[in-house]
Amino acid sequence: MTLGEAAAERAMSSIAGALRTDVLGAARAVVDIANARMARALRAISIKRGVDTREHLLVSFGGAGGLHVCELAEELGMRRAMVPVQGGALSALGMLAAQPGRQLSRTLMLGLDDETGVARRVRTELDRLRQQAAAALATGGIRLAACKQRVSVDLRYRGQSYTLNLPWQDPAATVEAFHRRHARRYGHRLDQAVELVTLRLGVRAPGTGFALPDWQPQEADALVGHPGLPGVGRVPLYRREGMPAGFRIEGPALIAEQVATTWLAPAWQATMDSTGNLLLERTQNAEGRLAALQEQVE
Repeated sequence: MTLGEAAAERAMSSIAGALRTDVLGAARAVVDIANARMARALRAISIKRGVDTREHLLVSFGGAGGLHVCELAEELGMRRAMVPVQGGALSALGMLAAQPGRQLSRTLMLGLDDETGVARRVRTELDRLRQQAAAALATGGIRLAACKQRVSVDLRYRGQSYTLNLPWQDPAATVEAFHRRHARRYGHRLDQAVELVTLRLGVRAPGTGFALPDWQPQEADALVGHPGLPGVGRVPLYRREGMPAGFRIEGPALIAEQVATTWLAPAWQATMDSTGNLLLERTQNAEGRLAALQEQVE
C-alpha cells in the first residue's frame, strides 16, 4: 500500500487547528502522546517494580514498534534496544516457536488460616484443572504426562486489591514465601492474614525444535535512497532485506522492510546480527551527528 500523503495531511488538519499549530506539529504531538503512554506502561512493569531499566535492553515489536523504540529507550535511560527479525509479525513468529501448552485457573478466595482444609481444597481443585488440561491437550494429540506442569497461586493480604503469584508448596511455606516476596517488591511486610485468590496450573509440552535460520540478505542493495524528512532533512533509507549480517548503520536513518519500519534516531547505531535482529545502541551526541550527516549529504 502506498501512503496517501494528502489524505494524511487532511486527517491531521483538524487536530492542527485545535492545537493552533501546523500539520507537522500536530503529527509530532500525536507521536509524543503515544510515546508518553508507552513509556508510562513500561515504567509500570519495570521501574515501579524496582527494576533499573538502564541495565536492560528494550525490545520492540509490531509494525510501528521500530518507529518509537529509540525515543522510548532514551526516555527510560536505556542505551541498548533491539528490533527483532520479523518484528512486525512477532506474535505470529512466537506462535511458531512457542511450546504448546495451556494455562488454566480457578478462583478460590480462601483464607490460609486452616492449613489442612486449604491443602485439601487445593488438591481437589488441582485434580479438576489437570483433567481439563488433559482433555484440551488431547485435541492436539498431546498427553498431559509428557508435559511439564507448574502449579502457582495468586496471594494477597486480606483487603488488598493486587496479588503476587508464587509457586505452590504447602500453606505454611507458601505464606512465608509471600511475606518475603512482598517485602522485596514493596519494601515491607504486614502482620495480616494472607488470602489465596486464584489457583493456577500451567502445562507445557516439549518444543517443536523451531529455530531461526542464519540471516541471508534477499536483495542486492541495502541503501536505496535519501528521502527528506520534515524537521530532519535528508536521511539514508535502507532496505532491511538487503542488509547482510554484521552490517552497521549510523543514525539518523530509516530502515524499511516488508512488515515494519524502523527510525534510527541521531546518536544511535544499528548492527544486523547473524539471525537478522537489529541491535541498536546509543553512541554519541544527537545534535552533532545530525549536523555531520547534513554536511555529508550536501
